[in-house]
Amino acid sequence: MDTVILAHGDADGVTSAAIAKSIYRDAEVYFTHPVGLLGDLREFALGKELVIIQDIAIDERNLEELLQLLGSIDSRIIYIDHHPDNGAVDRLKSTGVTVVHEEGASAAELSYRFLNPPREMSRVAVYGAIGDHMMSTPWYLEMLETWDVKTLFFEAGTLVLALEAIGRNYEEKRKLVQYLAENKLPSQDPQLVEKAALQSRLNEELRLRVAKEAIVLGNVAYIIDPGGSLGTAAFYARVEKNVKVGVAVEKRKDLCVMSLRSTSQVDLNTLLRKIAVELGGHGGGHRQAAGARIPCSNLGSFLEKLAKHV
Repeated sequence: MDTVILAHGDADGVTSAAIAKSIYRDAEVYFTHPVGLLGDLREFALGKELVIIQDIAIDERNLEELLQLLGSIDSRIIYIDHHPDNGAVDRLKSTGVTVVHEEGASAAELSYRFLNPPREMSRVAVYGAIGDHMMSTPWYLEMLETWDVKTLFFEAGTLVLALEAIGRNYEEKRKLVQYLAENKLPSQDPQLVEKAALQSRLNEELRLRVAKEAIVLGNVAYIIDPGGSLGTAAFYARVEKNVKVGVAVEKRKDLCVMSLRSTSQVDLNTLLRKIAVELGGHGGGHRQAAGARIPCSNLGSFLEKLAKHV
């Protein structure tokens, strides 16, 4: 079957893609994100028999155009996601898309449960759940009774840290999807282990740097161009400065790309969908882990609005 997989490039997305790839061996794999999904569907999905979309939230700004495109594609489309529903799920179903959506579970778990790959791929799904901090579902707890816990966390840690080191090298990520789809352990690849060990050391250096350089604004701590993983930097900004929200910002010319982490008291997804849009950007994700992109000219206003709302 002529198949294309469009997935997020983090650990949850990569493991989700690997689970699909373990069934659809000849599938092409591309990595995308909410804003890029529409364009990537046009570029890679047209003419395919099966299109699998995994771990990609729907961007409201493109929703109408996306629905029109999905309704016109002569393909079977499977959409598997776990981000908070912004009203798009039912509308996706109305176009004939097969929707697998559940908050609280990782996209990898949902992919495993829906696609029904060989049992051994369940541990790959567990890696995704650990990487996305989705570790409280009944399925996940059941899996802890079927695999050695020490090995699971070692393999998941190796994979997640190696992916941080790989960054936006999508060709290398595609090779990793294929590797995982063949049910190989991350620790069996010396290069992955070496990348993970190096990234672990870099993350400790990042922690110390964030603790020293992050700036506190109300109940928000932020750092600009931290020189490492934005998600990790945002997490450490929150923890080391003892605030409710941590923000890590990377300036890419005139665009500020950021990752945010919060305590359970703050719903980042709802906040960012409001604040980022007001300032000419977009944002969203999960309640306690989300991202945003805004013009750098509005960064100061964004941080002030965020601190005020928090």
